[in-house]
Amino acid sequence: MAKNKKSFDRESMYKKIMPTNLRKEPEEAKEKILGVKAEKENIEESSFINRELNLIKDEKEEVILCNITEKILLKKFDGVLKKMSCCRCDRCKQDIVALALNNLKPKYIVANRDEIEKKVDSLKDVGSEVTRELIKAVVTVRKNPRH
Repeated sequence: MAKNKKSFDRESMYKKIMPTNLRKEPEEAKEKILGVKAEKENIEESSFINRELNLIKDEKEEVILCNITEKILLKKFDGVLKKMSCCRCDRCKQDIVALALNNLKPKYIVANRDEIEKKVDSLKDVGSEVTRELIKAVVTVRKNPRH
């Protein structure tokens, strides 16, 4: 059967367009290549573990921006919630925290995690203000729950 001008041999076109490796590699060469790949994977796994350890170390020494008022509020939150009778669903808890934080003046610091904990413990004068705003927020949410 004669080929039309429009028809073409797909296989020959594919061979022309796509580069292929026609020779077959001996089994020894394949084993060497696979061995090198396995060694690389082992190296990558061990370096991944080392990176994880470094991240944990860096996390402790990492300098972060933190709102001290929020930390104090979250420390006092459970105690105030136990004393007050209100809904304890997640939505109400989040509403209480949001209302209280909106009414408090934020105090941001840049420090390590250890320094932040020391600073939170040293700011007891802010604690009474935080407790007052938490109680106001609990009363507000108790009157108008959003669930």
